[in-house]
Amino acid sequence: NPGDNLFITGLSIRTNGADLEELFVKYGKVIKAEIMFDPHTRESRGFGFIRMQNPEDAERAIVGISGTEVDGRVVTVEK
Repeated sequence: NPGDNLFITGLSIRTNGADLEELFVKYGKVIKAEIMFDPHTRESRGFGFIRMQNPEDAERAIVGISGTEVDGRVVTVEK
């Protein structure tokens, strides 16, 4: 369901998948939290994807997290 999938940008290179899951689980069940990495340098590309259990949880996460600071960086969350 596309309404459950979120895109997060502005991530610090220090933020990992477990950090993302911990951040988003406050708003509902997280099915998957994934950060994209550069295949050559293995450094974070500064964005990732989160799949929530349902669209309502996803909406709450957007409102609660987008525009807040995570590991010293202001992040954006959108569908």
